[in-house]
Amino acid sequence: MPRSISRSANYARRFHTMREKNHQKLAEIKIALEQESHLFIVILGAVIGSILSIFIAYHLEPNLLEYAVLSVIPFALSYSLRKVYIHTLVHSQE
Repeated sequence: MPRSISRSANYARRFHTMREKNHQKLAEIKIALEQESHLFIVILGAVIGSILSIFIAYHLEPNLLEYAVLSVIPFALSYSLRKVYIHTLVHSQE
């Protein structure tokens, strides 16, 4: 019985170190991808966000505050699309 316990402890230690190495590798990949601009994804998100905000603004009554809030949509959409793209790249390499 003690032999199986020691084997499982060794296995757990090896598994834990492998998991730590994988997390470190994923963190390094994510940092490297965060430093890149991903210009196509950002432009695509900005264009889609602009179309969406123009569509919403067309159906609203003219109000400066609403237009100011709608101007944030392209930036928010391009930022979130870039984050999703980076997340997909990091986790597709597992």
